[in-house]
Amino acid sequence: MNRRQLFRGVAAWIAMGGSAGLARPGVAQTVATLNETLRSVLKCRRPEEFAFVDLVTQKVEQGVLPLALVLSMMRWARERRSDIPFPYFKEGLTRRAAAIGVNL
Repeated sequence: MNRRQLFRGVAAWIAMGGSAGLARPGVAQTVATLNETLRSVLKCRRPEEFAFVDLVTQKVEQGVLPLALVLSMMRWARERRSDIPFPYFKEGLTRRAAAIGVNL
């Protein structure tokens, strides 16, 4: 096994939740909310970007916008351009939401 294979294996283990067995009993673990996840993954920087993420989160909580659609667009935008995924997320989600009758 060479170093590259080792690092890929470690990265895959971490991506699959590799901390299993390392959690301390009695310590509460927090889970990121949809809003926090979108802000982090999409690398929001400007107030307009944060406002759009807040709007999307609100629409999901109201049941107007499907969560699966938002998460699939988040993944697509990150794959499309990992350094600046937000513009791709906004444009793609706006178009797909309009197709199902949701105005963003």
